[in-house]
Amino acid sequence: MSVRVRRGWAFSPLGFARRVAAGAYEDNILFLASALTFEALLAALPFAILVVATLGFVLHAGEESVTDIVRIMDALLPGGGTSESVQRLEDIIEGVISSRAQLSLYGLPIFLWFATRLFAGARSALNEVFDTEESRSFFVGKGVDLVMVVVSLALVVANAVLTVSFANAPWVGRFVSELSTFAVGMLLFFFVYIVLPSRPIRWDTAMVAAAVAALSFEITKVLFTLYLSNFATFDRLLSNANAIAVLLGVLWVYYTAVAFLVGGEVAETYDLMRRQRVQLAVLA
Repeated sequence: MSVRVRRGWAFSPLGFARRVAAGAYEDNILFLASALTFEALLAALPFAILVVATLGFVLHAGEESVTDIVRIMDALLPGGGTSESVQRLEDIIEGVISSRAQLSLYGLPIFLWFATRLFAGARSALNEVFDTEESRSFFVGKGVDLVMVVVSLALVVANAVLTVSFANAPWVGRFVSELSTFAVGMLLFFFVYIVLPSRPIRWDTAMVAAAVAALSFEITKVLFTLYLSNFATFDRLLSNANAIAVLLGVLWVYYTAVAFLVGGEVAETYDLMRRQRVQLAVLA
């Protein structure tokens, strides 16, 4: 005699969404996102300097390399500045490239340490989302954070090579730049979901979470870029529009952190859904 098993939330898209929302509420991801935002803002400048210095080594010094780096940063981050702001950015990048030898000798350990803070915070937050305790020692954990910094730099450099290679083809170059930027973001989120949690995560589960986080990141980047292009001005640094732009920039980082943690909740719920469907199939 067969036993009739009642199908639950694991077979309903609405039930899946409710489960994700319930998990997000239980794990208090809004608070976790606040901590991640602080870590991201703290690590932003050191990591940006590492990225610019690495791109300077890869693309070599010179005026063309500075222009290429500006183009790459525009693809990775929200843009929309005026020609004056772009010139200021080029001056900063040129200064970093010209002093990259001193950076490698003196500042590299400090910048790496601060850059790992972001991944350390993400590691703690994901352990909370995946309901697991950190079983790795302090040094092993720092090693994991350092590996993620290196992986991030490698992905950015790979995106830079693609962007520069197709720079002379306007339409194809723009398409390749946008596609490679999205792929870099998705791969980075994928490695974060795979490597940082202390318990193993299935690759398909991490891929679903990475797709959610990368798509959310791109949406917020487009919205923030639209505001910078239409309202913010860089001739008057303390204008109301610029003050709002700074506030929206922080909110953009915060929303990215929330999207990242929601991706973790989606991964946790997706994994639970898969196990529940297997159990119900056995009972049926």
